[in-house]
Amino acid sequence: MIENLNILELSNVLAGPAVGMFFSELGANVIKVENKLSGGDMTRKWKLPSEKSQNISAYFSAVNYGKKHVFLDFTNKDDRKTLESYIKNCDIIITNFKYGDAEKYKLSFENCKSLNPSVIYAHIGGFKSNPKRVAFDVVLQAETGFLSMTGTSSQTAKIPVALIDVLAAHQIKEGILLALLKREKTKKAYEIKTTLEESAISSLMNQSSNFLMANHVAQPMGTLHPNIAPYGDIITSKEGDKLVLAIGTDLQFDKFCSIIEMEKNNSFISNQSRVNNRLELMELINKKTKNISTEALLIKCHLFNIPIGKIKSIDEVLQSKLAKNMILKEEVNGHETMRIKTNAFELSS
Repeated sequence: MIENLNILELSNVLAGPAVGMFFSELGANVIKVENKLSGGDMTRKWKLPSEKSQNISAYFSAVNYGKKHVFLDFTNKDDRKTLESYIKNCDIIITNFKYGDAEKYKLSFENCKSLNPSVIYAHIGGFKSNPKRVAFDVVLQAETGFLSMTGTSSQTAKIPVALIDVLAAHQIKEGILLALLKREKTKKAYEIKTTLEESAISSLMNQSSNFLMANHVAQPMGTLHPNIAPYGDIITSKEGDKLVLAIGTDLQFDKFCSIIEMEKNNSFISNQSRVNNRLELMELINKKTKNISTEALLIKCHLFNIPIGKIKSIDEVLQSKLAKNMILKEEVNGHETMRIKTNAFELSS
């Protein structure tokens, strides 16, 4: 089924293209239409200082795998005919037009449905509360609460991937898959819409419930968790490696204390008491772990099912066997491009 799907991608930057790549990875035919007048998707120019000017940017490559790239001018008569032929023959259209542009270029859901009565039209907007605003990820991170919770009290930190775009892409993918199921029965056209703003707010999860139910306003805590300790707390090994703990139960904590040979203390008998006495707790833990090697500590914790992990740099991660098996390579305009595949699920019968 997927191999027979024709996808028309009328979007740029990350969220929309990530949806297109989701389908291209699965074998669908994806045509990405880029603006001929501006030189295409703006991320083609988002390059690191070390990237050569003639190469396609690594950023662009991240979410534009396995697609046919077509450069069109929506205002050109011949290009318009080409575009309309794509619309008539596609199953899904992915858009992230700025406010008013879909109507301006006659590419709204109604316009496309008149050309293709069974089309699935998916649109990712920016701000639901004010559709006219220009929307980029870091601004959404700021205005939907994420930046207020990251970093520390002295240093705000941006989540270092365009997380809000990624979340919106997942929302749209789920909507498209639901629309495909519905269309199998009805043969009707469907429109799916979301915004970066709604996708971000819907992902606040426990932090939103902490406020709604306990009037708790999350503060910047670095890696720490407001409800659990030691969870997100950093420890240092004998070699100076940094490791993060994610201990969620009293039993896990008791086992961890045995591993590092820390005496039981009534001040830490329950999760609530550990949260309340977090600073004292971590001082005692670090006094113990600084005399234990990274390997020994990890081996013992893994043996007794204690959640712990070494803080790794991205080069360490991408040199792992697992990550290497997830690399997708593609030659574009004579240049090799690489990215990690975005589909991380397995489907079997």
